[in-house]
Amino acid sequence: MGFKLLYTNLAGPQGDFLVNPSDTFEAGQIGYLLGTTTGSPQGLPQVNVSDGTIATLVGIIDDNKNTQFLATVQNESVVTGTTVAFAHANIISGTLTVTGTSPSAAMENVNYVNGTADVGTAGVVSYSYIIPGKAGDDTTLASGKCTLWLQSGEYSTDVYEVASSAGVLYAYAVGTALYASANGKLTETQVGSGAVVGYVTKSPSAGNTYLNFYKV
Repeated sequence: MGFKLLYTNLAGPQGDFLVNPSDTFEAGQIGYLLGTTTGSPQGLPQVNVSDGTIATLVGIIDDNKNTQFLATVQNESVVTGTTVAFAHANIISGTLTVTGTSPSAAMENVNYVNGTADVGTAGVVSYSYIIPGKAGDDTTLASGKCTLWLQSGEYSTDVYEVASSAGVLYAYAVGTALYASANGKLTETQVGSGAVVGYVTKSPSAGNTYLNFYKV
């Protein structure tokens, strides 16, 4: 749920643009501009959340328009036992990985809501979860606009895909090219001919889950 500007080649953000009223997002996700098709006049720049296939200029959204917030855990240690409780409940299905493999390889009876599982192999887990007791926020409500960073520069966020669709943990090694996923989050996997968003400058870790990257 975090997004930070480290530095940019220009003094300020590109500007405030109209927001697609049907989209939801949080700061750190990937957006792109498309002309409006309704209203008068039409063709005004409007921010849309990327589906990963956009090959044109994309930017980093710096506003929230959602009903809940997510957070990321990297390399949480688990030990073999009958049933273990992860540090967090409300785990998002499809994000839980165990030492780089799919959950079924080392766990049984995974309960994503309660954040528990039967662990057959000791190791580390990484996942995304919904932050309990923290309601969503809409910083675009009054204006109908949001900030989109289009400039090159270095940014930091914990809003990214933890693992591939096959359940393999992303390493986000320094220098790795980053793209937008189908969910509008940073990922190592290119979707179709989607544009390169940037390159990793600092890998996330258990002690600091933020991913630093240079946007091209």
